[in-house]
Amino acid sequence: MVTRKSITVGMVLLLAGTLLFGQVAADPLDFFYEDLTIWETMGLVRNLPALRPYPLPLVKSILESVIKNGDETQQKIAKTHHTRIFGSPWHAGTKANLAIDSYNGFKQMDIALSFDANAYITESASVSASVDAWAVNKLPNEELKPTWERSDKDIVEDNAKIGPFFLLPSISSSFSVGSENMYLNAGLMRGSWGPIYENGVIVGQQAHAAGQFSFAMNNPLWTFNLAMFALSATPDDDPEEFSPNKYLSIHSIEVHPYDWFSISLFESVVYGGRIDLLYLLPLSPFMISQGNTGFDDNVYLGGTFTVRPLEGLKVDGVLIADDLSFNDIIRFNWDTKWRIAGQLGVSYAPRKSGIFTRIALDYTMVTPYTYSHKEGDTLDSSIPNNQNYAHAGMNLGPSLDPNSDRINLRVRFRPLEALDVDIIGALIRHGNVNEGMDDRRIKEYVTQDGMYITDGSIRNSSGTNSGHAFFYSTPFLSQETIQYIWQAGFDITARLPILKTGGYVLFRLGYRLEINKNPGVGEEIYRYDASLASATDEQIKAAAEDQLNEWRSEAGGTIINNYISAGFQISY
Repeated sequence: MVTRKSITVGMVLLLAGTLLFGQVAADPLDFFYEDLTIWETMGLVRNLPALRPYPLPLVKSILESVIKNGDETQQKIAKTHHTRIFGSPWHAGTKANLAIDSYNGFKQMDIALSFDANAYITESASVSASVDAWAVNKLPNEELKPTWERSDKDIVEDNAKIGPFFLLPSISSSFSVGSENMYLNAGLMRGSWGPIYENGVIVGQQAHAAGQFSFAMNNPLWTFNLAMFALSATPDDDPEEFSPNKYLSIHSIEVHPYDWFSISLFESVVYGGRIDLLYLLPLSPFMISQGNTGFDDNVYLGGTFTVRPLEGLKVDGVLIADDLSFNDIIRFNWDTKWRIAGQLGVSYAPRKSGIFTRIALDYTMVTPYTYSHKEGDTLDSSIPNNQNYAHAGMNLGPSLDPNSDRINLRVRFRPLEALDVDIIGALIRHGNVNEGMDDRRIKEYVTQDGMYITDGSIRNSSGTNSGHAFFYSTPFLSQETIQYIWQAGFDITARLPILKTGGYVLFRLGYRLEINKNPGVGEEIYRYDASLASATDEQIKAAAEDQLNEWRSEAGGTIINNYISAGFQISY
């Protein structure tokens, strides 16, 4: 007989089983990683594996290293993290956020019950998770955030709703086996790959959570990483319609022969419709493996480097190549196809702690059609795209569309041990690659139903029935109409530890001023017109010119917006 008591005990055991998991190892957005970035810049921690988040043994090793080698301020910060993460097997609390924007007058509110924990099953096995029960009046793609800033919630729309609030769960979890130097890690979580963690071009921590399986070996002279991500595919014409069976595999080898220098080579491949064990072989190049599958997948090549010319100064670079015209490049013909994305970042953090904590300046560029690959046997935009570099409808790399670049500046001050003040500035440029397209492709765009997206986004591939657009050139930001976005503001965060439980109380206040010139550049330029099915070439050209002129008139203007946000968290 099932009694109320047995049901209650069962629910408690189920909840306890959930709470065996823990937050930090499953969430690269946890504020431990913000401090880790500072420690890496200072030089207290070096040569970590490329893929975040890290399992508990490595997190513990990092904190112990800072406690041993850092100055008094950094030791206190590391000890606070150590108490929060390892002092208690679980924490429970609540979090809430408010936001408004001045341009639309929209209001955002969300609140959650949260459960986090960290636990070792054995000496070499650990599990981690973060469980949030959210009530939100804005879904992630509707949140009031500056342009190209992503939501930090991993929730998906469902039918559970009360009044204006969606009731949605968010769970990040991971399981690891191994030590701090060699481990397997698997879970449902966000990721970040490469030396520039914020908005990285390989895997960005702002991207939606994905299934993640990774292996790392960390040696004093070299580091090997291998990972597979289970992604959500979407059709190009509907980025909110998720489909399974899309995967990304990455592997890299990094060498760090000197304390001040490291360099890595990596490959990644996006494919779908199957799980291919060839892409889990650690020493087999993906480019070679792809030959065994008929060259039907989308392989990327790239590299990273880190140089430390002075104490506290760190220079990082990343380059990822989607598609290159090898024959032209070896002939030094630079006006050719360059489907690449790159980042260059410079950061400085004084080794001796003070009010000034860190300054970071980085530049990111994404050339036209990079990341927007499409399967060669169909141009139908209504079927899931298993080969573009998108997950859940958005770029898994940087939160930028192709044919864009960004300069980003962040300065952090720490006037008090528990208070951070970030001054932020950014300039983003974007052009729609279809402005300036040749007549041959334009004719297809306006006469073929359901085939083409012409908004210049990651869903806008170069493939057409008459061949790839701009196959022998790269019109990077050379269009007549360029979108300019200026952003400036601040974030103030106070983190107060609860000494008795190892939890914390957090207060946050943020402000952004955004000036957006030519905000309609991301709208479609050319659209299918059924009336042109039997039109002459001159009539088609005239109709397409009208569509272009209409787009230019609607793309212009300037929007000035103010975003104000506030947040509160408490975790016991």
